[in-house]
Amino acid sequence: MAANTWQLQLIDGWRLRSGGRDVKVGLRQQRLIAALALLGSQPRPYLSGLLWPESSEKQASGSLRAAVWTISQQLPGLLVSDNLRLGLAESVRVDVSDFLLDTAGATTGVTTGNRLDVRGRADLLPGWYDDWVLEEQEQFQRRRLSALEAMAENMLALGETEGALEAAWAALRIDPLAGNAMRLLLRAQLQEGNHAGVLSAYRDFSLRMRNEFGARLPADITAIVNPLLIRAV
Repeated sequence: MAANTWQLQLIDGWRLRSGGRDVKVGLRQQRLIAALALLGSQPRPYLSGLLWPESSEKQASGSLRAAVWTISQQLPGLLVSDNLRLGLAESVRVDVSDFLLDTAGATTGVTTGNRLDVRGRADLLPGWYDDWVLEEQEQFQRRRLSALEAMAENMLALGETEGALEAAWAALRIDPLAGNAMRLLLRAQLQEGNHAGVLSAYRDFSLRMRNEFGARLPADITAIVNPLLIRAV
């Protein structure tokens, strides 16, 4: 296999390709490769404890050595290793890294329907429930939320109301209590002239905040819809 053709997918499921073809990888090896892709190069003892937390130190170390040996035999060139640390070769392209790099430019780049679709539906390693994976999934969701909010803000500034609404709704699907996403949704609906939608979204959000936290909405959210509330009285 050519060393410069590895493509690792972690978004919407684990997948490894080389030379345009899928490569079969055992679950134990998948977990190690995913950890290195998300966490970067790490000391061997840290990885063995992370991936086999319920095993003894000796057993975990043996499991790690076995996984490394298997990867080295089946996927030569994928790992960079020495006696102390393990990492992925620089030639391995990881979709999460591409996603985060694209996300960093969300506020300045041109927003396309494809970019919105990817950010709106992307899930990191769905169906994986290791503690360390759950932490990475949570962090990834926060990054998606921030990116979608930035896209909605950018679209509002450009007068692209429909796109701003889609981005704001996608953000709220990630976190239904995201105050900034709700502000953006209300602003987009006002810009569109959908007053009924503004009032409905505002009341639903107010109810959720009261039920979840026993709290009233922030004053700046109420201020967005206050003229409509006064009119509706």
